[in-house]
Amino acid sequence: MAYQRKTTEIVRSLAYLRFRRRLLSGLLTMAAIAIVVVAWQLHTSYIDREAGLRRQTQHFARAMEAHVLYAIQFADLSLIGFSNAIKVLPPESSADTISTLLSSRSSSFTHDFWISFIDANGKGVATSNQLPITGVDYTDRDYFLFHKNGAGTSPYQLYISGPSLGKVSNQKLLFISRRVEDKQGRFLGIIVAPLDITRFAAVFENSRITDDVSISLIHRNGRLIARAPHVEAAFNLDLSDSILFAYLKKTPTGTFRAASKVDQISRVFSYRALDPLPLIITVGGTDKDAVWFASPTFIISSIGLALLLLLILLSGMFALKSYAKLEERELRYRQLYSSSREMEAKLSASEERLRLIADNLPIMITYVDCKERYTFTNRLFDQVFEISEQAALGKSVEEVVGPAAYAISRPHLHKALTGQMVYFERPLETSKGVRWDGISYVPDFSPVGQVRGLFVMAEDITARRASEATMKLATLMYENSSEGMMVTDADGKILSVNPAFSRLSGYTEDEVKGHWAYELTSGRQDQDFFRRMQNALRNTGEWEGEVWHQNKQGEHYLVSLRFNAVFDENGQAYRRVALFCDITKKKATEELIWRQANFDALTGLPNRRMFQERMRQEIRKAERSGLPMALVFIDLDGFKAVNDTFGHSMGDQLLKEAANRLIHCVRGTDVVSRLGGDEFTVIAGELKDNGDVQRIAQEILSSLAAPFQLGQETAHISASIGIALFPDDATDPEILLKNADQAMYFAKQHGRNCYHYFGSSLPVDKSMDIHRARCE
Repeated sequence: MAYQRKTTEIVRSLAYLRFRRRLLSGLLTMAAIAIVVVAWQLHTSYIDREAGLRRQTQHFARAMEAHVLYAIQFADLSLIGFSNAIKVLPPESSADTISTLLSSRSSSFTHDFWISFIDANGKGVATSNQLPITGVDYTDRDYFLFHKNGAGTSPYQLYISGPSLGKVSNQKLLFISRRVEDKQGRFLGIIVAPLDITRFAAVFENSRITDDVSISLIHRNGRLIARAPHVEAAFNLDLSDSILFAYLKKTPTGTFRAASKVDQISRVFSYRALDPLPLIITVGGTDKDAVWFASPTFIISSIGLALLLLLILLSGMFALKSYAKLEERELRYRQLYSSSREMEAKLSASEERLRLIADNLPIMITYVDCKERYTFTNRLFDQVFEISEQAALGKSVEEVVGPAAYAISRPHLHKALTGQMVYFERPLETSKGVRWDGISYVPDFSPVGQVRGLFVMAEDITARRASEATMKLATLMYENSSEGMMVTDADGKILSVNPAFSRLSGYTEDEVKGHWAYELTSGRQDQDFFRRMQNALRNTGEWEGEVWHQNKQGEHYLVSLRFNAVFDENGQAYRRVALFCDITKKKATEELIWRQANFDALTGLPNRRMFQERMRQEIRKAERSGLPMALVFIDLDGFKAVNDTFGHSMGDQLLKEAANRLIHCVRGTDVVSRLGGDEFTVIAGELKDNGDVQRIAQEILSSLAAPFQLGQETAHISASIGIALFPDDATDPEILLKNADQAMYFAKQHGRNCYHYFGSSLPVDKSMDIHRARCE
């Protein structure tokens, strides 16, 4: 049976269709409305973010401006303080003085900058951080040319150069500088504060809230000074053709969107020109979230009701998160803005810092207006005039300093008010006595070049004036001293000599100035001698001894020399003073007296006095080493017959020849002496082998037995030798000599021309016993 499937046709009612149509229409309408609302919300959010980003970058730029201004002004205060201090230094002040002035205040600087002084010739003089800039040429630097040529509306204008590498430090630096003049208004040089650009970059980097923020400091010449991020790649980059400088021509502050020339990222940039400084701050930021939301892929993927509803939900959640993130960022920017306000408050306290500097300077600092009234005084001024703090403000100069001091100051005061720098010295009666001040009037010019007041600096020079008489007396002593005197630097280069030195050496001061002190020596001393001298001077600051010199005529003379080092306030030797005295004749006389007292005039051998001293020395050496010593006593046999036959002159000649033969019979360490007449001794020390004494005795006998040629005559003699050993025969020098003498007499009694040892086993004052004897 065939089965037929029954199909039932579903008929939709009009109400159902109408409901579906309405539902679909409603859903479509809802989807359309949702799309429109989302699109409108995204557009509004983008506009709000853009506006918020502009406000944030503007606040951030203001905060960075405050930081840069604070750093520049703080460094400038130091420049002004040290510039004024250098102005009042005495004209004869050296580079060491300026270096000391800068280094003594180096601890008060931050690590962001240091202070350097460059002289009027563009040569580096000194710096506060001990960099070796002395003699470095800075004439090609723009800041030196600016101040040297007197450019600008005022010669005292602060100048900020473009970024560059330091000549000595090789760091990335920004230089700020001021002109320095002396008391007569002449150009002395410039005072420079190199600012470490990496410090700015570090502050910018720490201030970045998110990775998309960029902060830059740009010079008006278009060169990029510091940037975060990419500080290395951005340094000294030329931005003069960027859109920034097109906006700067219209307004000193503003906001624009552009792609960064460093990393090619599009940002909203806010800029601020730091007038009157030639600097520009820019802060850039992006809104990555807004860009992501605007992507077409996200909109296309949101087609469909379910995805559209999900988009509405996610958009709401994302909007909440976005606004929370934006609110957090806004809060952080507000905190940064608050910190910038604090920084502005610090800038407002710059006057207090200036007063702090002025109050701690060792000179009186005041400001007098055109009506000769004080508008500023430092603490030292109030202390000197014994008035309460700031009591002089508004009072005239005559009221404060008194009629007598004012009468001296008035012509100089009027001259300074005409625009001239003035320096003069003035006595002042105080409760502690008369005080002398060196006073400098420095005109303060308005932008149009009119004098609106005077900077007044007064330095206490009482001690200097009091020391002038002492200096004159010292000069008289130096010039009229009978001893030669020489002053050198720490390395030994001659700076000055007195007339006595010229009389002694034959050289004038101009002939030796600039030469090394060792060039005056004769060359008799070796390098080790001078090395020991230098070590003594380096370790103790003084040296005394005798040195052979050579005068201008080439003659050698012996001087007694004493070197003393002169130390600076840091304990470093910077000068050496030498005293000379010619002792050539004195030394020769002393040498002659010493030789006459210790050596035989005929043979040149040590005499009895020197023999006794040398024997005591050899006994001490034998005691330390434990080796025996021998004393050989020699008496010439037949000498009296030669003397009587041929005469005393021939006898003297024989004694000289005998002494010479004895010297060649002994070792290099043995001592040959003549005790008197025809008696000689030999001290043989440190005998490692007993056979050494026998060999010496045998060689002496053999040598003296050989004929002596005395002119045309021939003489024959021999020798009797006595030998005493230490410590076997005696330990006392006198007893040892006596024993050797007795052994010699024993040799004479047994045929002469032989030697005998003394035996110590028998008493010395009784008959002699031969311990060991040999006659040849």
